[in-house]
Amino acid sequence: MAMEYFDEKIVPILKRKLPGSDVSGRLMGSPPVPGPSAALTTMQLFSKQNPSRQEVTKLQQQVKTNGAGVTVLRREISELRTKVQEQQKQLQDQDQKLLEQTQIIGEQNARLAELERKLREVMESAVGTSSGSGQSEESPRKRRKATEAIDSLRKSKRLRNRK
Repeated sequence: MAMEYFDEKIVPILKRKLPGSDVSGRLMGSPPVPGPSAALTTMQLFSKQNPSRQEVTKLQQQVKTNGAGVTVLRREISELRTKVQEQQKQLQDQDQKLLEQTQIIGEQNARLAELERKLREVMESAVGTSSGSGQSEESPRKRRKATEAIDSLRKSKRLRNRK
């Protein structure tokens, strides 16, 4: 009577609370009660001789779900690789353009320095010839223009050195 009560009342409760475990109402030496468990692992399924259809179906659904997830991840990886390649190409193009522009700026700075030197020489010779030729009416005006030109050259050098 006690064994029947145990088998009817307690074993079903234990089966629900401990899925996948072999609970039996018999003594420890008796074989476990057969039946599908709710949470089977793959190893448990392979260790069984005859897995139930429900268990196999559940595993097949898991395989399909995992396969779909892997496919989505592979597609995302491919898209990200493509983006990385595009960005690397863009970065190379920008580096090349930066190098070209740096060279152009260097050439322009050299040309500007040469022109400023020539202008300074012309201004100094103009001031020198006007002061050496005596006092004329235009001499103060020429001196002022020459001084302004030299001052503007100094300012442009300061501006260029700030960059």
